[in-house]
Amino acid sequence: MDATLTKRVEQLRHWLDQHDYDALLIPHEDEYLGEYVPEHNERLHWATGFTGSAGAAVITRDKAAIFVDGRYVVQVRKQVPAGLFDYCHLIDEPPVQWAQQQLPKGAKLAIDARMHSAAWYKRTQRALDGALTLVSVEQNPIESLWDDRPAPLNSPAILLGEEKTGRASLDKRQTIGQQLADQNLDAAVLTQPMPFVGCSISVVATSHVYPWC
Repeated sequence: MDATLTKRVEQLRHWLDQHDYDALLIPHEDEYLGEYVPEHNERLHWATGFTGSAGAAVITRDKAAIFVDGRYVVQVRKQVPAGLFDYCHLIDEPPVQWAQQQLPKGAKLAIDARMHSAAWYKRTQRALDGALTLVSVEQNPIESLWDDRPAPLNSPAILLGEEKTGRASLDKRQTIGQQLADQNLDAAVLTQPMPFVGCSISVVATSHVYPWC
């Protein structure tokens, strides 16, 4: 496995050289920003071997580090080769802070903007204050290098009974619709799906509450 991960890190460094970037940030989250991601979106696992539900990695042209919280300090050392990655704490030494310490002022840190919230981007830009330049890539390099990437799994939605949800879906959506009407809003887009909550993307309008979601 170490040889496989070494090859993948080398491929990512070659990609950095090709595009004149200094580092790549790889979060665990996928484009839905949830803690639990499907197999075909386990980009952090592909690059590092780490299978935990929270973490990130930064790969520069000559260094790499993986960041986990206190739940995974033992697991990360079993799964991620120490010869390839430094072990860092996700909260005490955040990835962008580590990158800032490793790279010269103005260095370009590549990110896939789909994997980060707008709030994170604004907060990080303010904190960096020009020390690093965040560059949003058009295509995630892992997706182009992941030759055996699993196909997305499409499975039917499961509707849970009120004994588990507490209130009927229609009742909840009518409540949201009323709150939108009270604020003179037309619709709300609900993203970031959570386990057992419901649709991945929903639209609630004041004029009509859709019964199929």
